[in-house]
Order: sequence, then C-alpha cells, then structure tokens
Amino acid sequence: MEPTPAQKRLEEALAEEFGWAINAANHAVINDAVINKAQRLGVAAEDYCQLAANPSELLALVEETAIGATSFFREPRQFAFLRLFILPALLRQCPPARQLRLWSAACSTGEEAYSLALTVNQVQPQTPQDHVEILATDVRNRALLEASRARYPATALVAVDEATRAQFFEPVSGTGDTYQVAQMARRLVVFRRLNLFDRMFWRGVAGRFDLILCANLLTMLSGTAARQLVSNLSSALRTGGFLMVAPDESTLIHSTKLTALADEPSFFQKN
Repeated sequence: MEPTPAQKRLEEALAEEFGWAINAANHAVINDAVINKAQRLGVAAEDYCQLAANPSELLALVEETAIGATSFFREPRQFAFLRLFILPALLRQCPPARQLRLWSAACSTGEEAYSLALTVNQVQPQTPQDHVEILATDVRNRALLEASRARYPATALVAVDEATRAQFFEPVSGTGDTYQVAQMARRLVVFRRLNLFDRMFWRGVAGRFDLILCANLLTMLSGTAARQLVSNLSSALRTGGFLMVAPDESTLIHSTKLTALADEPSFFQKN
C-alpha cells in the first residue's frame, strides 16, 4: 500500500533522526508500529502519523518497533572466529594497565553483547572485570531493559552447546524454559541508550575501542547514513582494532581505513 502524505513525512523524519532507509521493508516495520501505538492511544493511524513527526514522539515510536529476531551466537562461524583468533590476539596485545574495550553497537535485547562476554570468558576464564569492558548500546529503552534483566527463553539458546549452557546459563526456577546469564558474563557488560546518529557521542570516542560488533543494522539504513556510520565506527576503533558486521553486510563497507580479513571477510581491521 502506498504511504499517505503523513506517513511519508513520518518516514522522512525517521530517516533524518535515525538514518533509516525509506523502503518497503522499513515501511512495513513503521506501519506496524504506528498501528500499535495509535490503537493504544485511541486515535486513527493517520492522525498519529501527524503527531509522531517530532523528536520526542519519534523516539516513543521507535520503542514500538521490533527490528528482526536475535539469539545467542546468532552467527556461529563469526563467534568461533572471535574465540579462536580475534579475542586471543586482542587479549595478548592489551597491556595489563589498559582496559580492553569492546562494543556491541546495536545490541537490541542483549544476546549479542552477552555472547561476546561469554566468548571472552571462554578465551580467558575468570576475566578480571577491570581488564575488559563491553559497552552495549541500543536506541530503544525497552530493549535495554530486557537486556539488563539477562533472562531469555530456551528458544534464544538454540545455538548454545550443552557445555556452554551448563557453565554460563542458570535456569530460572518456576519458569520452566527461562534462563539467566551467569554473573561472570553479566559483570562485563554495561548497557547504555544511544542513537548512533547523535553527533555529540562520536566526539569523545575516537580511537577508543579494540573491537566493535555492528551487525544487521547497516542494511536498514540509507546509503548515506550507512556510509556515515561506517566512517564513525572506523574512527572509534584504535589502530589495529576490528569491526564485525553481518556476513551479508560486508559489501557495504567502503573505507580506506578498514581492510577485510581474508579468512573471514565480515571482519575488518583498522589500518
């Protein structure tokens, strides 16, 4: 269905504020969110579109969106590469006096950030909390609240082997099929709300991170926004640091500062 003028203005506002592409896939996500919010407010969807095109309500609308499904170790090959090559190298190279800084840049409900924390613990058991910090950010407060609870249904653990499940997940009594991430992994992760197109944030993070995971976000952004985000992510990496994107996003990385790894082209190293 062709969007109405009010819906088009709303989509343009979301593109301006959050970098979202104006396309059929995002239109469907936005349309579902508009319908849900309008029904709760008891107004027509078209009337809500007119109301929502302002910064405060835009963020409230984004809270309604459920962008894609996620799970622990969503791309097993990538996390195996992290465990066998990337993290051991970073941990060896990081001086004892310096904190290793990792970032899950679009963490959603936390599965990716905790998967990274579990992998760190697998590489270096009982990692000191003051030696590694994982920053996990998302624009949605609702997602971050779920992430901070660290409780997940068994369906989110389908890619977790039995040994890892036994070591790092604790069954929540009385729930039947809900598990909580163990404290040894939770203590490494710090959650923060962040719009990745907030210019003020980037001014303070140049060269800060050793590893950034930013998967399944670039494909929902406009070409201009994706290029800007890649440039900012590159600037936030220290020299020699790594960027990991989703396997189908590797063709979207065009930066003279980043070189794809021959063994795993969804990983890029800062020159």
